Amino acid sequence: MKMPLISLGILVGMTGVGCAGLDEAEAVDSSVSTDATSQVTQELITNVTGTSPVTFVATSGNETKPYNQSFTPVVAYTRDSTTGAFTAYPGTGAADGTISVPNVPSGRIYLKLGSRYLVSTGRTFDLGSTEWGRDGTFVSQPTPVTVSATGLSPWQPGDYLEVYSLNAGAFGYVNTGVTGFPLAGATSLSGMSFNYANMLNPVLLDSSLGDVLSLVQMRWKTTANGVPYRAMHKVLDASVTQVEGQPVTVSGTFTQPAATGTFSVDWRRSAFEAMRTQVNPDAVSTYSEIWMSARPAALSSAVASISGQPLLVKLNPDAQKTDLVTGSMTYNNALPANWQKVALAAAGFTKSYALGSAAPYTMSVDIRVDQEASAFTAAPVQPLVGPVQAPLVNTRGAFQNLTGVGLDASLRWSKPLVGTATNYVVNIYRLGTSNGYTTVTRVTSLHTDLQSVYLPPGVLQAGQTYFAEIQSWYQPGSDLATSPFKRALPRGRASVLTGMFSP
Repeated sequence: MKMPLISLGILVGMTGVGCAGLDEAEAVDSSVSTDATSQVTQELITNVTGTSPVTFVATSGNETKPYNQSFTPVVAYTRDSTTGAFTAYPGTGAADGTISVPNVPSGRIYLKLGSRYLVSTGRTFDLGSTEWGRDGTFVSQPTPVTVSATGLSPWQPGDYLEVYSLNAGAFGYVNTGVTGFPLAGATSLSGMSFNYANMLNPVLLDSSLGDVLSLVQMRWKTTANGVPYRAMHKVLDASVTQVEGQPVTVSGTFTQPAATGTFSVDWRRSAFEAMRTQVNPDAVSTYSEIWMSARPAALSSAVASISGQPLLVKLNPDAQKTDLVTGSMTYNNALPANWQKVALAAAGFTKSYALGSAAPYTMSVDIRVDQEASAFTAAPVQPLVGPVQAPLVNTRGAFQNLTGVGLDASLRWSKPLVGTATNYVVNIYRLGTSNGYTTVTRVTSLHTDLQSVYLPPGVLQAGQTYFAEIQSWYQPGSDLATSPFKRALPRGRASVLTGMFSP
């Protein structure tokens, strides 16, 4: 089954949690009713359950299947606020997508699904998702696609080729690492060849299922305000059936879609840049971009990024961080007319981590906004939520490098200065070395509605070095601690990167 994210492992405001005490918040959550609080005290025994329906949204029709949880390790942990000890309650996952953990005391739990933890007082979890494209198989072996086609508008520097298949949910770019790439002025492709396995989402295509391979000329253009951008221009469609590892040949003519549109934004890049040192005092700004696309309306709750390929407009005009009013950006639209137009704005930041004399690893994060495209044109585009403030490992500032944090360390933080976080996600990464380079491995993710988490047994290992990414999420009407794979519009996210720490 095509489930890239679930297969990875699958707020109550605690202002000043470092002073008020994390244990009290974990023992009795201030959002719990009086009756529920008495249940926590009495330690009523409950069952933890979950379901995993996956809906695939394809042009050939939607289909819902259960995600097979029979191979997913399932454990519910409770934590004693007095002793700090975790108690494990083993559970099971089934092929029908259900999970079950019996005989769990009431109160906050750390529900472990694979390498992911859902930190919640809930007892019923929705582990399902909605995905763009039919249920398919990813290509992993080199699978060449050779294209000969006419009808390109004269190729110019800045143009690039985009690949997608609406029914399969496949997408990617053809820009580098190909043979026969068009030269300036070219109006045709003559035996251009690329490896389909290198696409971002290389779902194996089957024309008998309704799959069509689309190759798009994304055209370099400039607005009346002098702002450069790229837009969907001409499209080649071809029915293709692939066998993994075997080459296919595509031929045809690029044509210009009859439907057109315009898109304009007041882009407050300075508002994203102003948060750089909140990501980390040593963070480096890298890129800023806006994408505008279209999606079936059902994908407003998609597990994948709501805004992404196939693109109608891509805007990353320069490396500046100043505000920008684009003026009208025009595009040709080959996507279904009834699809919802959506947009994403993101600003990227990096921080380097190095173990000893090994070459550093550069960690990339972002601050991003997903909204309907109409929201981007109606108001200035700026962050919906900012990074968390004052992150701590135990009681020490998390931006510094720390040792001796213990195997049962906690992470805590204050609310963002901008916007309202509806949930938080903490990613823990382990550092290592290989061939003279620093390496990074994600150990776990913890979803919570609190401003704090304890790290359960086994997350940290003696003699190892780690860092954390703390994400603040703004996604009204959705609880990532009980429905971790649900997405909705509007949506905002911002990251903080800590320093290194070790037990």
